[in-house]
Amino acid sequence: MAMFPVHIRETSPRRLAALRHTGSFEEIGATFGQICQILEERSLLSQAGCMIGVYWDNPLLAPPGALHSHAGIDLPEAMEIAPPLEELRLSGGRHAVLQYTGPYSGLARAYRYFFSQWLPEAREIQAEGPLIEIYRNAAMETPSDQLVTEICVPLL
Repeated sequence: MAMFPVHIRETSPRRLAALRHTGSFEEIGATFGQICQILEERSLLSQAGCMIGVYWDNPLLAPPGALHSHAGIDLPEAMEIAPPLEELRLSGGRHAVLQYTGPYSGLARAYRYFFSQWLPEAREIQAEGPLIEIYRNAAMETPSDQLVTEICVPLL
């Protein structure tokens, strides 16, 4: 099984402008598109930070139609978040961070490595809370083989 770099770090709290997504995690891209369009219409997109996916459910335990997630964008504290966007605060804390480079279609392999190999070998325990994907570059302007995604898993 392919290996991916994983390190443990303390993550900072984040404030996101977010939209709820229900359904397959692979289909969250359209929800990210809606957020970008709303922020662009409000002339706020240029002040936004990274796009962040917040995944609340385990896709191995829930059917795709019952999966809940949020598509979010990091925003400065002073920026207003008005409907239909909602404010979502992530508490931060100790996380294992796997860095994956490549097309989003390969993320499942990175998750398999993390949960079946890295986590048991590292003797770490996943804590309660969502898994977070931080998209370090934008799919619209980056070749798919150069996309960088950080998968952040909360740890005890």
